[in-house]
Amino acid sequence: MSSKKVSRSGALIQRLLDVHPQAFKSFFSRFINERVSKTGLTESQMVFLVMLDENKGMSLKEMTERIGVHKSLTTRAVKYLLENGFVINASESGKEYSIVLTPKGKAAKRTAFCAFSELFEMILEDLTEEELEIMERVLLKIRRKMEDLSSEVL
Repeated sequence: MSSKKVSRSGALIQRLLDVHPQAFKSFFSRFINERVSKTGLTESQMVFLVMLDENKGMSLKEMTERIGVHKSLTTRAVKYLLENGFVINASESGKEYSIVLTPKGKAAKRTAFCAFSELFEMILEDLTEEELEIMERVLLKIRRKMEDLSSEVL
């Protein structure tokens, strides 16, 4: 890698670190939790509902892999969602999971989707259409590279 590319990468990394992931996560969680509090769920539980709405009948293992969290977090979240009527286990077997949303879960998911949409609209409102298109292409490229590296490293 050329020294020019290394210094450019270093500058980009510094800019990413300036938008500290924990600070962003904290802001994101507070914003979403405030807007979904009436549902009795938290932002981290809402992530499961949004994913389950798009991928009906997922197993715990599939959810864990898709979201990228520890299996104990998935287990706790799904247990809470089951106990509170947001999801059901549609599996014929009592040992396996095929999780799907209930009407209550679908309503909570709509609340979450509105909150996520509001947040991203606010964050991105100052970007031009061209900047949004560039950002989309760049993020897609980064995602592909991370997937490639994940399969090589892990």
